[in-house]
Amino acid sequence: MKKVIINSKQKKFCVVLAATLCLVSANVMSQDNTKAKSETKEDFKSSGKISGYAFGDYAFKLHADSALRGKQQYSGLPKNYSAFNLRRVYLGYDYQFSPNISSQLLLAHESGFESNAGSTNSLADGNRGVYVKAMNVRFKNVIPRATIVFGQQATPTFATLSEGIWGYRSVEKTIADMRGVSSSTDLGLGVFGKIGKNENVGYDIMVGNGNGAKLENNKFKRIYTSLYFYLLDKKIVIQGNYEHDRTTSTPVHQDINNFKAYAAYHTSSTTFGVEAFTQLNTNNAQYVQNTNTLYSDVTPSGISFYVTQELTPNKLKFFVRYDMYNPDKKYDSKLSYVGGYNTTKESFATLGLDILPYKNIHIMPNLWYNHYASKLPGASGNLKGDYDLEARVTMYFLFNK
Repeated sequence: MKKVIINSKQKKFCVVLAATLCLVSANVMSQDNTKAKSETKEDFKSSGKISGYAFGDYAFKLHADSALRGKQQYSGLPKNYSAFNLRRVYLGYDYQFSPNISSQLLLAHESGFESNAGSTNSLADGNRGVYVKAMNVRFKNVIPRATIVFGQQATPTFATLSEGIWGYRSVEKTIADMRGVSSSTDLGLGVFGKIGKNENVGYDIMVGNGNGAKLENNKFKRIYTSLYFYLLDKKIVIQGNYEHDRTTSTPVHQDINNFKAYAAYHTSSTTFGVEAFTQLNTNNAQYVQNTNTLYSDVTPSGISFYVTQELTPNKLKFFVRYDMYNPDKKYDSKLSYVGGYNTTKESFATLGLDILPYKNIHIMPNLWYNHYASKLPGASGNLKGDYDLEARVTMYFLFNK
């Protein structure tokens, strides 16, 4: 059996984590016992709720990038390709143990690439795969106006705020999600809270494996932080995020540092949003110089703008979005990069209508467009610039919501 070595810093972290969990359990038990003395058994009953949603499309490819570039939903597919597809299916169960303790289970199928039987979204026989998106226990009011969450849970990068305000994950991910800046879920310990009587300031702090819903594969942990403010009766929100993770220490240290800013004006009928990020990946790219393999930093960045507008109350909406993405602001055309280095800028756009024939049922005709622009000095013709264009009819429906 392989011997596990824990250094002093990790020991201190484990002690602090264990003490925190003990404090949480003792505090919650105390709160619930106090509450139980002042309530009869009829005042609270443990209960659970099943809910879920799904979205998918009929999609037809109007134009294909000649170089088959990209890692997005329709990348690599030929012109005139068409398919029906379920891009996401969620089935969840929420259980309330007591007024202050609850749990969440969420099973998911998600199709990240169209008709890719070899992807992690499908099983060996080609059927759709299902995985655990969330499985956690939640403690409220241990910290005033806050919830402590332990287990597989949503991360604060985009899943807890900006994705909901964008409102059209059924059409496309937010830019940070779409470009792989971070995962929407992770296994760890998080604190999500508000400050002040009006709760106009919020914060998120989380420590997780940094490997999404997959099993841990290294000793390092990812730190997530978020701070956000509401203005004008919560019609305006401004958020800043910072994350840090070390992915490996050999042969060189490789760290990930994420910086993200988000601002939106959001009402029941109109939303304007802008989201921008930059990421510093230290020693992430390899290049050859005089037969020696050297390393350089990689700094992806992107910005997204979108507008959604209600045209007919509870019946018809309109949405439009435009993104710009650069896989590395530090690209140097003089270097001989190796190992799959990305030299292509991308621009994404979508627009469509959101038709609501009945509550919780959405039918959305839309266009999905992704443009590729090579940064290579000698690129010309279609290699210099080309695009994927998809026409879709998307259906999104929710139940027990």
